[in-house]
Amino acid sequence: MNYVPLDVSHASLAQALRTAREVALVRFTAMCLCKVMPLIEARTGRRIDERVTKRLRSLKVERESLVEVLEVLREILDRPPSEGVCDELSEACSMAAEMVLRAFGNGFRIREWANWCSTLVLDIHQEFDALLHPRDDGAPIFYPTPEQPELTPMEALELRDQVAALNLLRQGVGSDQLRTINEEGNSRVASALIRIVG
Repeated sequence: MNYVPLDVSHASLAQALRTAREVALVRFTAMCLCKVMPLIEARTGRRIDERVTKRLRSLKVERESLVEVLEVLREILDRPPSEGVCDELSEACSMAAEMVLRAFGNGFRIREWANWCSTLVLDIHQEFDALLHPRDDGAPIFYPTPEQPELTPMEALELRDQVAALNLLRQGVGSDQLRTINEEGNSRVASALIRIVG
């Protein structure tokens, strides 16, 4: 069987999200949440309950258990933000919090929420690139889509991971690969935070 490379693009990601089954969307959103756990911890100054992190890292998440995870995360986010959060991270932390809080809106639909989580995680990675690669005067470089349609380096890695994960979930295979993508995504965010905070 010949290897067919994935079409890694925003269009292929959107198509995969439109056609994914609910069970795949639940696991996909769990992966998105796993990636932003370091940001939620940075925002609150608290470690997330080990039972929650273990569940998200293992990807053993169904719709009912995802609700339980979201309830725990919302409770954490209802507390005042930590005073130790640097200003540079405020936007990324807000996007991570928004991912969780959107799940509790009226008329919740898993497909719409999965799409929202996907977009916010990509935006967070774009934000990291802006902070990690500033202009010569030290100001962050931001990449508004109309002016800079090409992907930023970290955003490109995240887009690749999302497309690959949805492809594996569609096929119902590759548990080890999914766990690797999940762990690498979480580590990528944690490493970026360390570099940004210095």
